[in-house]
Amino acid sequence: MLATVESLYRTFLDIYCPAFFFGTVVMQGILIYFILFQTGAKMGVFRYILGHTSVCQLILLFITISCQFRMISSKVPVEVRCYGPFRFFPAVYTYALHQAFQFFLFMSGMSIIVTLYFKLMTFNFTRMTKTAMIITFLLFHIPVAFSGGLEIYLVITVSLPQEIQEMYALKNVDVSLYSTAGTMKLQTVSFMNFLIMVGSVFVYPFASFWIRSRILKHLNHHLNSFSSHNKAQHRSFVSGLTLQSFLPVLTYFPLFALYVFCVTTGAEIIFQQYFIYLMPTTPALIDPFVTLFFVVPYRKKIMGWCGLNKRNSVGPQSVSTVMS
Repeated sequence: MLATVESLYRTFLDIYCPAFFFGTVVMQGILIYFILFQTGAKMGVFRYILGHTSVCQLILLFITISCQFRMISSKVPVEVRCYGPFRFFPAVYTYALHQAFQFFLFMSGMSIIVTLYFKLMTFNFTRMTKTAMIITFLLFHIPVAFSGGLEIYLVITVSLPQEIQEMYALKNVDVSLYSTAGTMKLQTVSFMNFLIMVGSVFVYPFASFWIRSRILKHLNHHLNSFSSHNKAQHRSFVSGLTLQSFLPVLTYFPLFALYVFCVTTGAEIIFQQYFIYLMPTTPALIDPFVTLFFVVPYRKKIMGWCGLNKRNSVGPQSVSTVMS
């Protein structure tokens, strides 16, 4: 029975993964086109942050589909398998990509919070120099860098030693279906990284709602500084970012809750084993739709191309007013 269910999952994923990859690349490509060619120079730092988020999500997508990890949570220690094209690579590389998956997942989420913060600074009428912006960006990413350091340590200690590589080379003689990338133990270093990753999922929406409330407060306070049209555009942009920051809670936490349940009880839930990696990557497909809809000039530009908004032509200069 279990083998039949696994076969059904693999059949479904053999269709889903290429379709998901193609759809996400297309949507991210459209978004990057708008960022590069449909926004004005005054957009400044926001262009780079939105582009940075897209690049992180594309890297995350590449790792997810090329490796197609599966977490065997019912085993002790937890085993990580690779079903994607990269299963033919040595285990040290797939294990390193497994850690990189967590790093870029963390970084893409943090970029949304940074975007909201810089937006708040513009409403505070704070003129930040390029140096101050870079320092602020780096300060926000200290948790990401710390988590990345832990992940590098895990690769060096858990996967890089020669005897471990030789062990997995023998174990992965037959990789026709999958290879074993490594194992996971919730011990000191890995447990710290686990807490950081899961904790960030909860911090993102709370931080975004707090920053959003501050932005809307400033927006309402400076009623005379903006036209009703510009205020609506600012509100829409901020609402889109808030929604994006909430997505990880929906796509990340439920699967990790199931992961903890499986580890503590020994239960085997195949959905959790496969989708604990696929679901967190889902925002890479959803975020472009959110951005293209909630950034009003982007939306109007697309509607104009579709013949639905012929009266209003929106150029790059209009987009810069939303972001600046």
